[in-house]
Amino acid sequence: MEKIHRGDGFAIIENEGTYQISWPQGPYNEPVFYPITKEVMEKAFKSDQDAYEVKVYAETGQWPSNENEELESKRAFVRNFPELLLQIPDNQKLFTEEELKVLLPIAKKTL
Repeated sequence: MEKIHRGDGFAIIENEGTYQISWPQGPYNEPVFYPITKEVMEKAFKSDQDAYEVKVYAETGQWPSNENEELESKRAFVRNFPELLLQIPDNQKLFTEEELKVLLPIAKKTL
């Protein structure tokens, strides 16, 4: 038996132990449907942010990254290419004074 769980701007259809998330999309607000798990369904109802993340996951297959992950990824990239600290001085804001004491000499040698 089909059961519909309504959220804010989306719905989840439960049918014999399977789940699909649906929401209107596109210029004509046509409904889209994506399969999800029960655990993902439960996350969608926790908050608006969680519902957004579930939609992104359902549509792309990947969870959206958060700001901390993006910042750490950028820091790791600059650590691998420390010359970017001199070429793009704004990159220095990503690091503490102690980290810069180590990285800047390496950057100068690289250039």
